[in-house]
Amino acid sequence: MGRKIHEQHDPGRGAAEAAGGVSPDGDILPRHRAPRTLTPAVRHGLAGLLIVGSLAVVAAAALGGCQRGLAPTAASPTSSSSPATSSVASTPVDFIVTPADQSTRVALNTEVKVVVRHGTLTAVTVTDGEGQTLAGALDVAHETWRSEGALQPATTYHVIAEATDGAGRPATFSSTFSTLEPTKRLGARIAPLDGETVGVGMPIILYFTAPVTDKAAVERNLSVEASLPVLGAWHWYGNTEVHFRPTVYWPVGDQVTLHANLAGVDAGNGVWGTTNYTVHFTIGDSHISVVDARTHMMTVRVNGKVARIIPVSTGRDKYPTTSGVHLVLEKQQKVIMDSATVGIPKGDPDYYYEVVYWDVRISWSGEFVHAAPWSVADQGRENVSHGCVNASPADAEWFYNLSRRGDVVQVVGTPRGLESGNGWTDWNMSWSQWVAGSALGPTGNPQLSDADVVAAEGDGFGYYSPTPGVSNNRHWVPPKPAPRTTSSTSGSPTSTTSTPAPTRASASSTGSSSAAPTPTSKPSPGG
Repeated sequence: MGRKIHEQHDPGRGAAEAAGGVSPDGDILPRHRAPRTLTPAVRHGLAGLLIVGSLAVVAAAALGGCQRGLAPTAASPTSSSSPATSSVASTPVDFIVTPADQSTRVALNTEVKVVVRHGTLTAVTVTDGEGQTLAGALDVAHETWRSEGALQPATTYHVIAEATDGAGRPATFSSTFSTLEPTKRLGARIAPLDGETVGVGMPIILYFTAPVTDKAAVERNLSVEASLPVLGAWHWYGNTEVHFRPTVYWPVGDQVTLHANLAGVDAGNGVWGTTNYTVHFTIGDSHISVVDARTHMMTVRVNGKVARIIPVSTGRDKYPTTSGVHLVLEKQQKVIMDSATVGIPKGDPDYYYEVVYWDVRISWSGEFVHAAPWSVADQGRENVSHGCVNASPADAEWFYNLSRRGDVVQVVGTPRGLESGNGWTDWNMSWSQWVAGSALGPTGNPQLSDADVVAAEGDGFGYYSPTPGVSNNRHWVPPKPAPRTTSSTSGSPTSTTSTPAPTRASASSTGSSSAAPTPTSKPSPGG
């Protein structure tokens, strides 16, 4: 004979059955009621545990002779006895839901989880007050449902879980919980812009709207995908700005996508991310320009080949142009340059107020490559500017039309170095210095020494290699530069390229923009 099963509900019976022991009235429980240990899920310091059991028990049906009983299942094993009477009962469905019912101030990175015991989940919906549904998925066994993505701040969610027990009867459970309101929400402005084509030196930059104290948490949620894969790392400039750059300049034509999955990220001190960002951009042709203040020439290379050599005049001794690897920040056809904005007031012998054309900005302190019709006689011969790189109107217009954000303008031969942060100065650091600025440390970034990062001389092309001296054949490493030829536009003599000597920043000129034709002449002490 099968074991006896009571149909009468006893409030104390559920606990005894859950422990797999003997019920209060002394009956022995069925063998499929194995001891169970229920451990609440814990995630980010918040845990919730709710067990709902409907302890309805169905009387066993007598089976005899050749009559077939219920199909065996993992939760309800069949008896191995001969054709005697056996009993089959349906075990109540238990729901375990996290967060617990009526939980408040739930963290935004909490996973909503629904688990059933002694049953099969058929549906789970988690909705907010506006009817928006939280995404999630069931496991293969239909015993666990987990949410996907972050929770919204200051939001009440309603959970409804549906399941069936071993006999196919439905069971339902519902609960509610509410999330916290962040002290500050972490947003971001991102460069490059979505869809933009940029130069080979362009870093990926995120400017945050609130201070980030847990930089590692944020950095783990930033990922970069590239059609031509690169090795790169993040580097923090303070608490509100982080940059990504490869070991060497980006390969031409690379298609790059940034995923900044900030929603649900705890940035520390009550600051939470609430939005995800995706930005796609393209790397354009390589434009690498070298300005040599000693020879007064700017050599412009396009994809490794000399495109033009331009006579220039850089900063005079009192206002030297800064040496180092600059990047093009922006360009404007017309800028009003007022020296009073950089500490040279009206009445000073060096004061100037000029309308200047074809302006390509290379530092935040006001250094531009621009047209300077007043210094054409000095260009290629002498440095007379206030820190800008002066060129003829024709050469300046050509350079303006060529330039895009992220192009490289390397200045050499001046006594003053480019200061970190005066523009996008990322390429003035060695690889080891760059990786040291990552919140994840060396274990979270490519393990390359400075000797492993090989850059081609002069034109910015190069390759990375985990083994020094071995290329991965992805970046083109060009032959040694050919001797320079005379510029087709200026007829000025040629010069050789020098190596950079990066350090601090110059103050030059600033201004506002509007379109206007190129000026013809007007000698003046402009930038």
